[in-house]
Amino acid sequence: MSRAKSSPAGAERSRTLRALPPPEPTLASSVLDRLRADIVYGRLGPGEKLRLEHLAVTYDVGRTPLREACCRLASEGLVTIVDQRGFRVTPISRADLIDLTRTRQQIETLALRASIFRGDLAWEGEVTAALHRLTRLSKPSGGRGAPPRLDDTWESEHGKLHAALLSACDSPWLLRFHSLLFDQSERYRRLATAYGQPERDIDGEHVALVRAALERDAERACALLTEHIARTTDRVLAAHPALAATEPQPALRGGMSTK
Repeated sequence: MSRAKSSPAGAERSRTLRALPPPEPTLASSVLDRLRADIVYGRLGPGEKLRLEHLAVTYDVGRTPLREACCRLASEGLVTIVDQRGFRVTPISRADLIDLTRTRQQIETLALRASIFRGDLAWEGEVTAALHRLTRLSKPSGGRGAPPRLDDTWESEHGKLHAALLSACDSPWLLRFHSLLFDQSERYRRLATAYGQPERDIDGEHVALVRAALERDAERACALLTEHIARTTDRVLAAHPALAATEPQPALRGGMSTK
């Protein structure tokens, strides 16, 4: 595939958008973001009842924006409405994670292929910068042999790298689906980290993925992304006791075994 060229108009538009200050969050959007983060990061556990009176005190807001946030998160699959009487954090299951993984592999590789085809020089710079920020954050903090730092800042930059890779895709629907699926996957991964983090060259996987994307090798980039997602699921399934297999299941793409 030939390398995409940046247009002067496109480059100028990208510079203008980056120069604009981000809009101030509304109360509703702020509550939504905080509640989503607490679910994705595991601070509110699977199946936990969301008592609006308690959350109102924790978030220092009224019940109305909390109820609206819960309804919005129900549409995203992170919250379940219980017989119109209340809300609970959506439970987790092995079957759900496997289905989620297959769907994410298909959606994200489709968006990545389009992004590689359409990405300009500004896109290349954004992807490179996102990778640089992420790899700096994941350096071991305790000297040789220490595990990498995977704190909330790393988690945020990790999401930004995946979003940057797909950002040149021209389909808002694909990007929206990616965002929903990524949050769901991150919730599973974060829940599993409490049971240990198997050794993994996560930086190496990201570097190889970015290199293939910037070289416009869509086939290799999509194969690496598929395997990257599968490896994460493999480790989550192996680590979290609630996701143990009860019977043999077919392997996911990327050579991942779910047994």
